[in-house]
Amino acid sequence: MCMPPLSEKFRAAIEKGVRDIAGELRKLNADEKRQLLADLRKRGDCPDGWKNKKNMTPKKQTNILKCLHEAIYRLLDPEKAKAASARSNAKNKENGQRKEINDRNNAKRAKATREANAQAILENKDHKEPTWDEATLEKKATDTVEMIVDKCGPDGFVHVCGGAWPGKDLNEAAEVECFGRGGNSHAVFIDGTNSRHKFVRYRDVSEYVELFAPYSGTNCLNADELEKRVQKKLIDMEWPRHRRMFVHAGKGSCRGTRDAKIPFPYYTGVLVCDQSMEDIGIRLATKKDHAPRKIKRSSSSL
Repeated sequence: MCMPPLSEKFRAAIEKGVRDIAGELRKLNADEKRQLLADLRKRGDCPDGWKNKKNMTPKKQTNILKCLHEAIYRLLDPEKAKAASARSNAKNKENGQRKEINDRNNAKRAKATREANAQAILENKDHKEPTWDEATLEKKATDTVEMIVDKCGPDGFVHVCGGAWPGKDLNEAAEVECFGRGGNSHAVFIDGTNSRHKFVRYRDVSEYVELFAPYSGTNCLNADELEKRVQKKLIDMEWPRHRRMFVHAGKGSCRGTRDAKIPFPYYTGVLVCDQSMEDIGIRLATKKDHAPRKIKRSSSSL
């Protein structure tokens, strides 16, 4: 909560109230602050944001007391408060500059993505690919599952995913996608040693895993259906949860916002490892791993 504008007269009233309660300028305890706030609210020049209004929430009341604490702090040590304010302003300026740079970079990446998509659509407009019939889909899914079982052995793990790859190498696209991104990142390091990158990326474990693309083409239905069929077969086989990075079968689509009829480069990717996740020092990510990190604030009496 931001402190409302305080007139010089009202600031003087805060100082007088502190001296009346404490005899000298010092930190007030919670009860003393509440008493001071009650006295200040009787004044005609009390800011609207501090006035005691009907149905005021406990959170609002607490925030007003925090503002009062800040006002008293500035009285007690004006130079220290001024320095803290300067640091805060400098940090806000730095954050603003960083945001401006990030916004520019994001705009550049978004433009590059749009241009790559447009180019891929142009290059593939004549690459009409038929949708697989049931027999073809079943055979490809069965062959893929057999390969997974053979490559993973008794303890290894697998991920089956799908994506699009305009403007980049197919293997590079699969490397980016195979461990997920953002809120959909699939794995973290067990010991937390890699603090710079909390979530696992392909490059972190590339020496232990293999990547395959059992399908690459221009028909998103083929890519989506193969991914879904392989995932479903593994789930039906009761493939253990700790040995697969996908949770459901066929959740989502690789086509994005494009119409399914538009020819575009798509793939179905499979990541396999013949060791367990634990053996290579990683584990599945949880909701707690994805939760925003809470900033610890220094406690102060109200």
